[in-house]
Amino acid sequence: MITSQDRPRGSGTGRPTAVGSFNITQLGDKPDKVGKDTNFRGLTVFNNVVYFTKGSGGNGVNTVYFIDTTGTACPNGTGLPAPGAALPTSPIAYDPSMLQTEGVTPYNMCILQGFPTALKSTTAFPFGIWFANANTLYVADEGNGDNTFSAQTGTYSVAAGQTTAGLQKWVFNGTSWQLAYTLSAGLALGVPYTVPGYPTGDNPATGLPWSPATDGLRNLTGQVNPDGSVTIWAITSTVSGNGDQGADPNKLVSITDQPSASSPASGESFQTVRPAGYGQVLRGVSFTPGTGASGH
Repeated sequence: MITSQDRPRGSGTGRPTAVGSFNITQLGDKPDKVGKDTNFRGLTVFNNVVYFTKGSGGNGVNTVYFIDTTGTACPNGTGLPAPGAALPTSPIAYDPSMLQTEGVTPYNMCILQGFPTALKSTTAFPFGIWFANANTLYVADEGNGDNTFSAQTGTYSVAAGQTTAGLQKWVFNGTSWQLAYTLSAGLALGVPYTVPGYPTGDNPATGLPWSPATDGLRNLTGQVNPDGSVTIWAITSTVSGNGDQGADPNKLVSITDQPSASSPASGESFQTVRPAGYGQVLRGVSFTPGTGASGH
């Protein structure tokens, strides 16, 4: 369920109101746990359309969604925003007694055409999303979270072998969105790195290394540069043996890409902008008000 508040958070009087909801039955799938169908994460607004992602939980579809305010864009659980669609302006009128069985109805959102529709995916874990333009969408994929470690290679082997974790570039061909390529060079997926002051060796409680490794990307933001390229900043996700992978010191990274490119440029690679230190975790990245476009 996507919610909006009708008053500023600091007022203390606003209550969340449901503005959008999805159910896997829209795709023809059997009913599942409604709460897991709507465990949303990344969120953005582009051309008056609200987009968001689901990438965690053992139920539902890990993919990119949008809210349909026209009532015509989602005939079978997937679709494209209608031209000229307006932002949601009022909550859904729903029956609270039906929440446990039906969730918030009516279902007024669906999967963006071309994005995954498979239940309980083991390869799709989208998080943050950013539009470079109407036909180019960058999606951060945080990886599968598997911390299997190979002493032979010295890597978290499952994380290192991922092909969809990192920064996905999706392009619109006029009828559907398609994955152009995934950028992960420079992230060193699955390769442990040291953090000053952080424990080394293996955690006796898990038998795995304390040292974390990058598993993918979570939150992100971007800008269009004067030369037409885009620079994207993102926060990494991690795997480790510390017992709480979400508490690992992670990194802020950046990369520059050409929206019109059909494949990554030679040497295109992520650079570390800032690593988190011992006892630190980076959670998000955004421009402060008044930030102007700069080079990269």
